[in-house]
Amino acid sequence: MRKKKQKKSRLPQIVGLTVLFILLFIGWSMLGPQPEIPKPLTQAADDFIKNPKIKNVIDLTGNQAKTVTGKVGDAAKAAGKALDGSALPDKAGKLADSAAKGTDKLGKQMKQGGDSALVKVSTVWHVEETVNSLRSDPDWVSLQKIPDHTRKALLAIEDHDFYKHGALDITGIARAAFVNLRAGEVQQGGSTLTQQMVKNVFLSSEQTIARKAEEAVLATWVERKYSKDEVLEMYFNTTYFGAGAYGIRNASKKFFGKEPSQLTLPESAMLAAMPYAPSALNPYENPGGCAKRVRLVLKEMLKYGYIGNTELTDALAKGVTLKNGRTLLLE
Repeated sequence: MRKKKQKKSRLPQIVGLTVLFILLFIGWSMLGPQPEIPKPLTQAADDFIKNPKIKNVIDLTGNQAKTVTGKVGDAAKAAGKALDGSALPDKAGKLADSAAKGTDKLGKQMKQGGDSALVKVSTVWHVEETVNSLRSDPDWVSLQKIPDHTRKALLAIEDHDFYKHGALDITGIARAAFVNLRAGEVQQGGSTLTQQMVKNVFLSSEQTIARKAEEAVLATWVERKYSKDEVLEMYFNTTYFGAGAYGIRNASKKFFGKEPSQLTLPESAMLAAMPYAPSALNPYENPGGCAKRVRLVLKEMLKYGYIGNTELTDALAKGVTLKNGRTLLLE
């Protein structure tokens, strides 16, 4: 009597395809054609990352640690003197100062020994210290004081599954890789809100595999240490919203002359639109481009069930009135 052939498990194939998608996404991000970035945006980014105080020392090992042991502390101190009286926005200066303090202390620890394990522990400590320092800022806004529709606007356009996935969204990475490969250009990113926050606060914006790996490791650690609500709160308070405004309180006052708790639905949609390209979407300089992105945010909110058709229609009809009296027409 013949034995029935056992069906081979397809799990290895599924895992293999998933890994392939991830590798293709990373490779495409590094080597594929890049979308043209508006000159004002690249200039703003370059000016910010050139500030030596904003750079973080991440996961240095072995010879790398020994090479920089005598330089990190001195570089942080020199950066501090260089920034005295600079023209950087006040919020940017505060962020830079917080990062520099941690970097300086990290450098002192490294001088005592370039051991890899010590540096890893110091990096984790640096994240905690920086977060605590930022939270002590008088402009810090708790999540409870940020309107529900403001939170939902950001989630809809940046990471609608934020509360469902972990620090990394493997499904999102695979989906973005597929969309980008099919389109022949980078149309979607696979970064979660946690990854974006970690990159903005602790890392440089360089597009390398090493930096991507650091981002993934730090994002995973951050989500083990902090709740989703805490991470979302950090994002709102550390993100650059354009026109020199860092953090939701500064942005709300800069664009609308009000506290975040007073934001309307269309105003919230505008702020949620800004992190995508804060300089290029500046409503004072590019009202048309900004309005287009705001409409997209509102439609995404409808798509994911955050608002209904009536709320969408009302928001589009109302538009966004800026602090200078100008109105962004959304219809």
